[in-house]
Amino acid sequence: MSSPSRDNEEPSSSTAPADEGPGSSGSGAEARPPAKRRMSSTVIEISDTDTDDSDVCAVNSYQASADEVKRIRGADYSSSSSSSEYSSDSEASWEDDSILVEDDKADVKAVKAQLNPRANRMDDPKFNPKIKAQELIDRLQLNWKEQKDFKSPEVTLTCEPFRLCLLHDFLENPEMINNIVDDMNTLDWSRKKMDLYEFHQTADLASLTWQRSIRGIYELLKTEVMSWVSAVTGLRLRSVSASCSLYGPGDHLLVHDDLLADRRVAFILYLAPWRPPAPQHAPLENGAGDRQAAEWGGWSRSMGGALQLLARDAAGRPTEVVHSTSPRNNMLAFFKVGHESYHQVEEVLSLELPRLSINGWFHGPEPEDEPAMEPEPPPLELPTPQPPHSDIVVLNQWIEATYMSPRSRMQIQTQMERESEVCLRNLFLPEKVQELMEALEDPDVQWEWVGPADQRRYRRVAGAWLAAGGAHAVRQALLLFSSAAFVRLLGDCTDLALARLERPELQRWGPADYTLLPPRAHYAAPRLDALLYLGAAGALCGGHTTYVAPEDGGAGGAGGAGGGADAALVSVPPAHNALSLVYCDAGAASFRKYVSRLTLPPQRCFYVLSCVYRE
Repeated sequence: MSSPSRDNEEPSSSTAPADEGPGSSGSGAEARPPAKRRMSSTVIEISDTDTDDSDVCAVNSYQASADEVKRIRGADYSSSSSSSEYSSDSEASWEDDSILVEDDKADVKAVKAQLNPRANRMDDPKFNPKIKAQELIDRLQLNWKEQKDFKSPEVTLTCEPFRLCLLHDFLENPEMINNIVDDMNTLDWSRKKMDLYEFHQTADLASLTWQRSIRGIYELLKTEVMSWVSAVTGLRLRSVSASCSLYGPGDHLLVHDDLLADRRVAFILYLAPWRPPAPQHAPLENGAGDRQAAEWGGWSRSMGGALQLLARDAAGRPTEVVHSTSPRNNMLAFFKVGHESYHQVEEVLSLELPRLSINGWFHGPEPEDEPAMEPEPPPLELPTPQPPHSDIVVLNQWIEATYMSPRSRMQIQTQMERESEVCLRNLFLPEKVQELMEALEDPDVQWEWVGPADQRRYRRVAGAWLAAGGAHAVRQALLLFSSAAFVRLLGDCTDLALARLERPELQRWGPADYTLLPPRAHYAAPRLDALLYLGAAGALCGGHTTYVAPEDGGAGGAGGAGGGADAALVSVPPAHNALSLVYCDAGAASFRKYVSRLTLPPQRCFYVLSCVYRE
């Protein structure tokens, strides 16, 4: 692209010809034309590199005026002494004494300033030689074996709750990251959405052969990096499997341990958005004299997406997050896979930038010289079914009159036989709903967390508080669901001979709460699920209950296999004061979807009154 031509314009240093003097009118001498000079326009070229679209401005030539030449050469300069091939020996005032100053390096390619530099397309990713230094490997190997923390400009090793190693400035040529991201834009992404996770993912990198930078990073991982990790950890590693992942707003990966088949080491290469560091700004200061340093560029902690490690209880089950690592561009994180390696990817809260990474596992045989692996934590105990209690409960004081009529029950039964599920809206009387909602906000009600974190996370009314007794509305609601009168009502609506029930729960749900698919023993027998949502915040916040058939390939579960939400048998959205009845055959499991922190304020919550009935 060039600037508009100015060949038809007179330079600013030219003046109009002077009026002829008295002696010139009859001299007969020809008037001398102005001094000839080459007219060249200033060329402004907007170009880019072979691999980048960064803008650059290159000026090839410039035509200086006489005034500028005098200013440069000094006051003693005169046009008669000019050595320019276009200068004139005339002293006439109308002659143009401007000269042409040409750039001797006009043919040299201009240096191009780039905001997001790319590497040459023919370059390969290079492992940082500082990380490959033998002295660093020896020190890190010793600290890894003795499980001692270690920190240097190149590497950080933390050992609690389990060993996690971070390689800073992983690639020697970090501009290669932008090439990888460019190639990611050409890939086919599939949406992964199940109880455990929600994000976008590509196929295995081994099958992506025509994206040069991605193929290069895959080759680097399975050669130099795998050998380096093997030397540090002492593990025999034979192969690598990896894929690209993209986490958008609300995406997450819940608690799991990665323990599957021959996985030995899990790794994540962060490709977080990179921006050149801004100049150092002075700390922000308010009127009180407090100072706060401003953050500039890169991925910030408030964007979420952190790798979070969880501690374990005495039984080996995960409990709470005790260590968190935020994404950082050009950083490789890895840890040994085992029964203790419970971790999760925090929900991404950024509405503008995605969390990009290349993640996978190094595979190898089981170590021979290491102590025996810890036994797997024992499974959760199955709830013990019990018969309904026979205390007097007046259903008319709780249930809307519509559902008490034989005609309505027959219609509900027909719906159940056809669809195996039904939703009874406005189940409780309005005054009872208001009384119950106010009682749930009572500070005297005691709540307890329910775990373990690799299966569920929410709060429920504490059993000890329920056992204390009293005429509290919360206790009365739970007694209603476990009463013989309510069980008979459900039997009339479903045509099931219900005889037992598991202890009902009144659950409190807030941001970041969830349940995952339970072990096989929990859904091995037919059952009737009853779910009553109270104060539901809406389907966009999550919290809906999804029913799938895991053994038919319709679920992912903690193992990470299977399909997505499209394979759901039934999905129950949250709806205030609506009772959902779902009949489940043997092999049908359920989970309650993660409640998003983006759409539900921290102070907001909703409640679920849940009970399982069996014939």
